[in-house]
Amino acid sequence: MPKVIYLTGAPAAGKSSTTKELSERIPDLVVWEYGARLTEHCANKFVRPVTQDELRAKSAAIVTPDDVRAVDTALLSFVRDHRTTQNLLIDTHAVTKENYGFRITPFSVEQFAELAPDEIWVFYVGPDETRERIEKDAGGRPVVSEEDARMHTMLQASVAATYSMSIGCPAYLFDTSAPREQLIALLVDRLK
Repeated sequence: MPKVIYLTGAPAAGKSSTTKELSERIPDLVVWEYGARLTEHCANKFVRPVTQDELRAKSAAIVTPDDVRAVDTALLSFVRDHRTTQNLLIDTHAVTKENYGFRITPFSVEQFAELAPDEIWVFYVGPDETRERIEKDAGGRPVVSEEDARMHTMLQASVAATYSMSIGCPAYLFDTSAPREQLIALLVDRLK
């Protein structure tokens, strides 16, 4: 039976690079990349194109809670239509770094129950690694202090733990600074 995986973690935790590698190893894996879908949604409401880097850099100045709800609704519909035919991996995070601190724009408990993932995966690395990865390839993400990197990871893990407890779904936290081949092999096994 295919699985629905809810993947989350703070920026630079390795979600995008890992999902790319998983897609190469598991041909029938479908990845719903929330940031890309949110970018498409927001591009439709502006006269000019909006990039994912711009969304990352300006987050709350561009993305409203209504935008998030609209993409959440599209995600729920997509999962309903595909959950029995393919492994689905939803790459997302509810916590964003803002100029005033952080914003959490989560699913409601009812929506998360409807999403009904089989597992929640949280990717994380230490704050020094987070900062190094962002400085190396910001991709629109703001450079953060050590404390902000730590706080972002903890807030994202807290949201995942809340989701996990709300529906009785297991959550697994993976240190993505582990040897790459070992991590990928472990995740591929989880999808079997």
